[in-house]
Amino acid sequence: MKKMKAKLQFILDKLYDERMIYQMLKSQKSNKDLKYQSKVTGINFDIAKKIAKASNPLEVRILIKEIVKQRYEQNLKKIEKSKYNYQKSWDEINNNFFCRLTELTDFQPQYEKYYCVISAFHPGISSWGGNKIARKFGFEPLKQRKITAHEIIISHFFSLIDKHYPKVKDDQQVWQLAEIYAFVITSKDNIMKSFWPWDKSAVDKGHNYSQLIPLQRELTSVLLKKGLKDFIKIGLMKTKSRLKVG
Repeated sequence: MKKMKAKLQFILDKLYDERMIYQMLKSQKSNKDLKYQSKVTGINFDIAKKIAKASNPLEVRILIKEIVKQRYEQNLKKIEKSKYNYQKSWDEINNNFFCRLTELTDFQPQYEKYYCVISAFHPGISSWGGNKIARKFGFEPLKQRKITAHEIIISHFFSLIDKHYPKVKDDQQVWQLAEIYAFVITSKDNIMKSFWPWDKSAVDKGHNYSQLIPLQRELTSVLLKKGLKDFIKIGLMKTKSRLKVG
C-alpha cells in the first residue's frame, strides 16, 4: 500500500463556526451541559437556550450569523495571528506526528490534507472520520499542539474502525474508545510526548469527560500491555455493556 504523506493546514472558516454553534448547542443533553457549552463558547446563556430549542438551523440562522459576524469583527487580527502561529508550531512536528500515528495504529492517514479551523468559539472539535477539526484562537502556539493532535487522532481512530470493523455502527461506542485512545497515547507514548514535553497533565486523573475515566483506567493497561487490537476488542465489549446499562 502506498504511503500517504498527510499534512495539517490551519484555516479560517466562518461558515463552519456557524454550523458548529448550532450542532454543539443542540446536542447538549441537559441544562448543565448547555450552561457549560455556553461558557466555553462565550455565547450568552439565554441566546444559547434559544439556539438549542430551535427545531432546525434555519430558525436561528440570522441570529447565529450575527453572533459570528460580531465575534470575528472583534477578534479577526487575533484569529489570523493564531492561524499563522499555530501553523508554524505544528509544521515542526507534522511529519513525525503522522508517522508515529501510523506506526501506533498500523493504519495510514486517510487524507492527504487535514484542516484545522481557527474557531472564534470552540476550544476543540474533532471529526468522526472526516478531515476537518477546530481549535479556538488565542492559545499559546506550542501548547496548542497536544489538543490539536488529540482531535486528529479521534478522526483517525474513527476511520480505522470504519475500515477494519465495519459491523460496528454505534458512534457512541467508537467515540468513547477514540477519546480514551487519544488521551492515552498523547500522554503515555514517549515519542508523542516529545512533541509537547512541557505538558505534565495526568489525564487518567481528570479531564472534561469524567464519565470516561473509570473505563479509561481499565483500558489503558490493556492498550499498553496488549496493544491496539485487544484495546479495541475489549473496549467494544465494555462500551456495549455500559451503553445497555445506561
